[in-house]
Order: sequence, then C-alpha cells, then structure tokens
Amino acid sequence: MLGGEVLSHRLSLRGSLRGHLKQANVDLALLCVCLLGLIIFAIHGPYGDGDIRVYHKYAVEFWAGKHAFHYLPIEYPPLSLVIFTLAVLPPIHDYSTVFAIWMGAAFLAGYFAFIRFSSRHNASLYAVYMLLGATAALLGRYDIVPALLSVGAIWAATRRRFGIAYLLIAIGVSLKFYPLVLLPILMIEHRRFLVTHDHPWKKPVAVGALLTAGLLVASFGVAVLITGWDALNPFYYAATRPLQVESFGATLLWFGSAFGFPAITEHGWHSYNLVGPLDGGIMSLLSFTGVAGLGWVYWRFWIGRFDLARAFLAAVCVMLLTSKVFSPQYLIWLLPLVVEVEGIDILWLLICVCTTLIYPVEYVNDHIFGTVGPLPYSNTMLGTIAVRNLVLIAATLRVLLPGRSPIRTEAPEPALQEGSLSIPGD
Repeated sequence: MLGGEVLSHRLSLRGSLRGHLKQANVDLALLCVCLLGLIIFAIHGPYGDGDIRVYHKYAVEFWAGKHAFHYLPIEYPPLSLVIFTLAVLPPIHDYSTVFAIWMGAAFLAGYFAFIRFSSRHNASLYAVYMLLGATAALLGRYDIVPALLSVGAIWAATRRRFGIAYLLIAIGVSLKFYPLVLLPILMIEHRRFLVTHDHPWKKPVAVGALLTAGLLVASFGVAVLITGWDALNPFYYAATRPLQVESFGATLLWFGSAFGFPAITEHGWHSYNLVGPLDGGIMSLLSFTGVAGLGWVYWRFWIGRFDLARAFLAAVCVMLLTSKVFSPQYLIWLLPLVVEVEGIDILWLLICVCTTLIYPVEYVNDHIFGTVGPLPYSNTMLGTIAVRNLVLIAATLRVLLPGRSPIRTEAPEPALQEGSLSIPGD
C-alpha cells in the first residue's frame, strides 16, 4: 500500500514536471515569435533602425574607419562601444537584424534571470511590460542592458553579494549615466547590513563606491588618452540639450503656450524638442526638484520607509520626471523595477500603452520622421504625452508614499532564497 502511494506520488511529480516544461517551452516559443515580429515590423518598419545605424557607424569608424581607435561616440559613454560593436558581429550587410538579435538575446536573458532570481510570474510580467511599453525601442536600442544590470544589482544585494551589486551598477553607469543615482541607495543598504551584523562598514562601503567611480573614471581616462578632451563630449552634450518633446518639462512648456508663451518645435541632438522663453526657468525648476526628490528618496530609504527595490524605482522615476529628456526607450529603465515593486498595475500598463502610442504610432502618423525640419507636433501627440507624464507623476507619488509603517529591509539568509547567487562572498 505504501509502495503504491510512493509510486503514485512520483508519477504525479513527473507529470507536473512535464507540464511545467511543456508550458515553459510554449512561453519561450511565444516570446521568440514576438521578438521576430518586432524585428520584421519595428526594426525593418519606417525608421525603426535609426539608432542602430548610429551605433553601427560608431563601431565601424572606431574599428576600421579613417580615424580607427580614435573615434568615440559624442553622446554616449566610451564603454558603450562594446555594445555598438555587436552590430558588426557578425559583419554582414543586415546589421540592423544582427543588433536586434543581440538585444533579443539580452531580453530573453532577462526573462530567464527573473525566473531564476525572482519568480516565473514576475518573468511573465517582465515580458508583458517590455513588449507593451517598449514595442519599437526594445530591440532598436541598448537600454535593456543597463536596465537588467540595475535589477540584477537588487537581486545581488538582497542576497548580500554586495561586490557583485557594485560591479553591476558600475558597468551600468559606464554604459548609461542614469544608474549613478542608484549608487547611494546601494551604499545605504550595504551599510545597514554591516551595522546590523556588527561588522565595520566604512571601508567596505567606500571600496564599493570607489569601484563604481573608478570604472567610470577609468573608461573616460582611457578615452581621453585616445581622443583627447573630445572624450568628455557626452557631458557637454547632456548639459546643452533642450527639452525633448516627451519630457515633463516639454509638457509644462506646452501648457504655457495656452497662456501666450510660445512653444517652438526644434530638431537637434538626435531628438525632437520644444523650446521657448519659459524653457530656462522650467529646466532650473526641474533641476531643483530632481535634487530635492532624490534627497527625499535617500532619506526615506535611510530611515527604513522603503525597501531596496522600491528605493531603486523611486530614484529612477524622480530622475526621469525631472530630466530634460524622456526618450521612448527610457521607459525600459523603469519596467524591470516596476515588476519587482508593483507587479501588474493599471497605472503602469496605461503608461506603457501611452508610450507606444506616442512612439512609434504618432511619430509616424504625424510624419515627424524623415523631415528636413521639425513639423509642428499635433495636439493629439502632445496631449498623449501629457497624459502619459501625468499618469507617471501619479505612479511616482504612489511609489514615494507607500504607507507610514516602516518596511522590513532585512532579507532572509541567502541560503534560504530560491535562485541565490552561487558566487562566493566578497
């Protein structure tokens, strides 16, 4: 009797395992079909590979151009050349598809990482959010890479692998500057863990911060040696950009046009922008609000009102809302963090839908792409941008004000967590 029960239990487990494997294969096949659809209809659609062409140009010029090894990106950190080089690996004519396949592989790596370090449910949400909110940008930009590095830093830190977490943030900062706002949060979390366990904290935290800063400084230092002071162009580029049309600042400028202050279309810095007499004041206000907002996030995390993932999400939300630029691909920075903090959520789904309506749908319908000079943006497009930004403000406020009770910040022991990183301690 007992043997029969054991056999029945084993058969049940085997059937369950087969069912899970079959479902996993179906999910993977569906994702591959979706990615193939993005390559066909987005990357090879109207103007879908514009940024890939820029990446390919930088890679070719650096490795085999007239000024080989002395030609660096103007608007990106030097280490981004590592990503751009994927566009020529392998060096075939259809480099747009090549790069899109690499980014598709990164997307799938993120999917399996969510299964491994978070949950299968969150992996599915990650796929839904990305495919819905970054339809045109997912495979045509490289923002998926720093976005996954940032969420990977959360997984590493919650498993107390702080060395890995610092390294992931350092690489992310060297590819895109934005993960730099996450470094103070990681330092606070590292300090909290060490103090809680009666370990000295000053030196380990300082070493982690220096690792991040050191990699960024080293990458720019090498770039200066190669190309001279032109290697610092990304900082000048970022500082002198006007308000990009999808930014919250541009929405304020558009609102001001209803009161007689002109908002003028402008095309430069590889983006579509709005300029006007109010833009200087708006940018100053956004800068002050951004610094104050990040300070609020760091303080709330310091006193235990946020957990690590929520603090990461809050910091990136504040940064994007107060930035001069909110390109469509920037939503990719948020979505993996949204999965970890909010799960499935109507506000974030609405943000995703609006972002995809803006780009590429309204960009194409308004014939903004491919014009010599910027055409006036339609009120439909500007209104959709305004709705998206206002919903993002509401979602950000909810992230910033989750409740009054302190949030437990001490994670379970790494050995008890499913999918714990197997790399030795720091």
